[in-house]
Amino acid sequence: MLQTINIMIEEVYSDKIKAYSENLFFQKKRLNQIMWGRVVAFLSILLIIGLAITFSKLEVLWGIVVPILVFGFLVKKNVSERQQYKLIENLLLINEQEKTSLKGDFSFFGEGKKFSNSDHAFSHDLDLFGKKSLFQFLNRTSSPFSEEVLANYISQFEVDTKEIKNRQLANEELSKKLNWRQLLRAKGLLYPVHNKNLDSLFNWKKEEIPFFKNKNLWKLTSWLVPGIMITGIVLTSLSIISASIFIFLLIIPFSVIGKKLKIISKQANKLSAHLDVLTQQQELTFLIEKENFESEILQKLQSNLKSDNTTASLEISKLAKIGQQLDNRNNALFAIVMNALFLWDLQYLFQLKNWLNDNANQIEGWFNTVHKFEAICSFANFNYNHPNYSLPKLSDSIVLKAKDLGHPLLSSQTRVTSDFDLGNLNQFTIITGANMAGKSTFLRAVGINLVLAAAGAKVCSSDFTFRPIPLFSSMRTSDSLSENESYFYSELKRLQMIVNKLKTGEKLFVILDEILKGTNSKDKAEGSKKFVSQLIKYPVAGIIATHDLSLCSLSDEFPANIKNQYFDVELENDELVFDYKLKDGICSNMNAAYLMKKMGITE
Repeated sequence: MLQTINIMIEEVYSDKIKAYSENLFFQKKRLNQIMWGRVVAFLSILLIIGLAITFSKLEVLWGIVVPILVFGFLVKKNVSERQQYKLIENLLLINEQEKTSLKGDFSFFGEGKKFSNSDHAFSHDLDLFGKKSLFQFLNRTSSPFSEEVLANYISQFEVDTKEIKNRQLANEELSKKLNWRQLLRAKGLLYPVHNKNLDSLFNWKKEEIPFFKNKNLWKLTSWLVPGIMITGIVLTSLSIISASIFIFLLIIPFSVIGKKLKIISKQANKLSAHLDVLTQQQELTFLIEKENFESEILQKLQSNLKSDNTTASLEISKLAKIGQQLDNRNNALFAIVMNALFLWDLQYLFQLKNWLNDNANQIEGWFNTVHKFEAICSFANFNYNHPNYSLPKLSDSIVLKAKDLGHPLLSSQTRVTSDFDLGNLNQFTIITGANMAGKSTFLRAVGINLVLAAAGAKVCSSDFTFRPIPLFSSMRTSDSLSENESYFYSELKRLQMIVNKLKTGEKLFVILDEILKGTNSKDKAEGSKKFVSQLIKYPVAGIIATHDLSLCSLSDEFPANIKNQYFDVELENDELVFDYKLKDGICSNMNAAYLMKKMGITE
C-alpha cells in the first residue's frame, strides 16, 4: 500500500516533467520565431533606407514606420516570452527535484547551516539544520528571508493548541494547491535574492529626503522649469533666440538638480540595490492576493496585503518602477537630456518621498507575509509528498502516544517503525540496547516528529497523539576549548538548564541520551539515578537512552513513573542481526566485545 502511494506521487511529478518539457520545447520555438521576426524587421528597415538613398526618394522613408513598430513590438514581446521560458524552466526543475527527493536525495535544497546553534534547547541534537537535516528536507523557499521564517517554525516549539490546529488547517489547505505552490516558488526563483540587508528598506523614512516640504512650490517648479526649457528649444529652432541664450537657460535645471545631487544619488543607489527583491515580492504578493483561501491563518496573512484602496503588489510595483526610472540616470546622455528638460531625477525622487509617506510602515509586513507563505508551503509540500503520514491529534493529558512511529528522513524502504506510549507527565521511558541497535535514531525520531507536530505538519506515524509542551534534549554535549569547558562540565550545564526550567514551574518533554557520559561508571550510575529520581518530582516527561542497566532498577522503585524498553540484537551465523523494533523490558544482549573481536581489535 505504502509503495503504491509513493508511486502515485512520483507519477504526478513525472507527468508534470513531461508536460513542462514539451512546453519548454514550444516556448523555445516561439523565441526563435521572434528572433527571426526581429531580424526581418531590421533588414526591412535597412532595405527601405537603402532604396530611399539609391533612388533619391525621401518619401520612401515613410515605409520604415511599420517595420520600426514591428521591431519595437517584437523586442518587448521577446522580454515577456523569455520570462515565460525561465518560468517554465523553473517549474520543470521544481518537479525534477521533487521526484528526486522522493528517493531520499534532497541535497539541492538549502541546508540552513547558519541557523545551527549548539546551545539551543533541541535543534543541535535533532539535526534540525545542516546537511541531510530536517530543514533541508522541508525547505522549499526561494529566499534567505523565507528560510529564516521556516527555521523559526521548527526551532521555536509551539505549545498553543489553537495555533497548532490552525497551522494544521493551513498546511493541509496548501498541500492540495500543488500548482499554485509550485508557481509561487517558480516565480520566486525567477529573481534570486541573496543575503541582502532589508533593514535599510524596512526602516526607510521620508525624512531621508529633506526637501519637497513646500509641495506647492515644487509643483510649480516641476511645471515651470520644463516649460521654460521646451519654450527655449522652440524659440531657438525658430531663430527667435540665439543658441547662447538657450545654453544660458540650461543653468536653471542643472542648478536645481546640482544642489540635490548628493541626496539623489544616495537614494537612487539605495533603491537600485533592492530592485531584485522588490520585483520578486511584487510577483509573489500578486499571486497571493488573487488566490482564494479558507483557513484562518492564510486569510489573515492575505488580508495583510490588501486595503480598501490598494494592494501590496500594486504599491511594491510602483516603488520598483520608481527605482527603474531612477536607474536610467546611469546612462549619461539620458540623464543630461531628461534632467535638463524635465528635472527627471527630482520628479521621481518626489514620487519616492510620497510613496514612503504612504507605505513606509507597511512594507516590512508585506514582505513577512510572503516569507510566511513560503514557509507554510514547505510544510504543505511535505504533507503532499507523504500522504501516508498522519495528522497529529492534540491532547490535554497524553504526553505522547504513537503507532508505527519512524524517522521521517529515513527511506521508507529501510525505515523500521515502533509503537510508543508515554502517558502523562511525571513519566519516563528508559531505553536500553546494544550498540547500533537503534536507540539514538529512535530518540531523534521522537524529537523530530514532535517538532513537525508543533509546526502543524504531518508526522511519520500512522496515529500520533501528543500534548504540546516545550521540548528539551541533551544528546550531543561537547567540550569547548574557547570557553575552557570540559565535556563533563558542558553536560552538567545542559542538565542544569533542565532543572532550572522545571524549578520555575515550566513543563518539559526531555530527551536524554546517556546521562553523565563524561565520568566513570560508578559515578555515572549513582548520579544518573539521583537525577532521574529528582526529575519525576516535576511536571516533566521524556525518554532516556542508556547502556547503564543499573538505571533500569528505578522502575522497581518508581513503578508508576518509570518503565523500561529496549532494542535487541541477535547473533545468527556469527553475525549481528538487528530488528530495530522497540520492545518492553531490559536489553540482555550487548555487542561491544563481539564487535571489537570481529574487527580484529581484540583476540
